Amino acid sequence: MTTPQTYKAAVIGCGKPERGGASKLAGGFRIGYTHGQMYKGVGATRLVAAVDINAENLAAYTRHFEVPQGFDDTHKMLESVRPDLVSICTYVGLHRQMIEACANAGVRGILCEKPFVSSPADLAAVKAVCEKTGCKLVICHQRRMNPTFERARELYNNGTVGQRAMCIAGIPDWDLSEWGSHWLDMFRFFHNDDPVEWVLGQFRVRDTRAFGHAMEDFGVAYFKFKDTGYGLVDAGHKPNAAKPYTMKLIGGEGVINIVGEGELVIDTPSGRTREKQPESNRFPGDQILMLNDLIRWIEGGPVARLGLPNTYGSSELNLAAYLSAVVGDRVDLPFSDELLKYHEWPVEELQRRFKAKST
Repeated sequence: MTTPQTYKAAVIGCGKPERGGASKLAGGFRIGYTHGQMYKGVGATRLVAAVDINAENLAAYTRHFEVPQGFDDTHKMLESVRPDLVSICTYVGLHRQMIEACANAGVRGILCEKPFVSSPADLAAVKAVCEKTGCKLVICHQRRMNPTFERARELYNNGTVGQRAMCIAGIPDWDLSEWGSHWLDMFRFFHNDDPVEWVLGQFRVRDTRAFGHAMEDFGVAYFKFKDTGYGLVDAGHKPNAAKPYTMKLIGGEGVINIVGEGELVIDTPSGRTREKQPESNRFPGDQILMLNDLIRWIEGGPVARLGLPNTYGSSELNLAAYLSAVVGDRVDLPFSDELLKYHEWPVEELQRRFKAKST
């Protein structure tokens, strides 16, 4: 009888021990604690190490999850522990270097929080290192596993509302990356990951900074899928904004309205119907599904639903929207060789332009 393997896991970026109350612009939401709960919920994994540059946060995390080893440096952890699995829960600007360090150190599977990487150059480099080392990489767009969104995709593609036309969503109090990246990924999910042909983006950028990078105050991304359908996402810091629906999926013969993350309202020529979905598998349940998917992939199963081959296009789309504003034109996908050399978070350039005009 074969004994099931136990995977040693580590979390990079513990986050603050306090619960709730953090301003969105403060730039910290304890996502490392969600990953800690995830590992505790999967019997095939054992959380053996944590990394954080803040000694107080690190100590609180290792106590909370009874983690045997804590480190203030990722490279020291990789050399000492040699984990099989690593969660990267830090700011986006650190992701590429951490992914490369983990993959080159022999880590078998990585779960990386979003937004995924800062630039097209980073995106290409991360893809290359995973192909070279065989490391399996998952991007944490866990809403692909939410039954409400799964059902919405089914209805959007089975003719219930006719031919796919447009997905629309607004984000009341966030930007297009820290939160909006989820909706961009959802729109690709609803279109069965069909390629995006082109993207137009426009952003109002002033002095806002959070999560280690420049952020827009308002923004919009408009894009076309190669087969059928368009997407439109607007984002901005509008604290009092309220929208009746999370998003709308518009077809040639009707509309699917997603309410919160647990209900669908479907309007067709025959009338209106409602579907209340079961309680979604949210924190940490959706992460547990995500982790089990990654383990099956490592063990020779199919590519994880959130694996890089499936979610690479979501990061490409997110970056392309910002780059459209930088170049002042539509960005066609996949990225041209010239854009693949772009090595900076694009909003930094937009913020520099604003400051240059202001002086």
